[in-house]
Amino acid sequence: MSIQTTDRDLVLLGHGSYSGGAVNIKLPENIDLYILQPIGYTLTTNVASSLIKQVKIDKLTLHHDNNSGNSTIYPPTIVFKGGENAPNLKLYDLGSLSDWGNQTIGQRMNVVTVNKETSLSELIETNVRIKKAIEQLSKNEKLNLYWSACASQISGNRCDLY
Repeated sequence: MSIQTTDRDLVLLGHGSYSGGAVNIKLPENIDLYILQPIGYTLTTNVASSLIKQVKIDKLTLHHDNNSGNSTIYPPTIVFKGGENAPNLKLYDLGSLSDWGNQTIGQRMNVVTVNKETSLSELIETNVRIKKAIEQLSKNEKLNLYWSACASQISGNRCDLY
């Protein structure tokens, strides 16, 4: 499978983490969450840039920290459908990547960033851009959220463009 975002999708951009365990949320019925890399992997800025710029992504390379080499995957690794449990990932400010982020985002209106640590559940409940996108959905339509941040507890494993 391949991935290509559209103007109707939202890209959640920032630094990210997942504390692991059973820290889950139930997604609203009208939201699907796409995570390109496996949980436990960081995400490189070139993958994030491709999501923001709506470039088709056919393959990704996983770089493993255990000296087992690299492997190729086809995105997304997982899609959490509306009504399902999903990891309550955390999104953080871009920090040192702020200049890159501002330049990459440019005038695009389908990117969500934060200025403080924010859980996915908080984003869905309080973010103005997400709320507005949900209001604009037609009946039985879903909002696609793309996690464009790390989903890891420690560094080492990373996901990159193929």
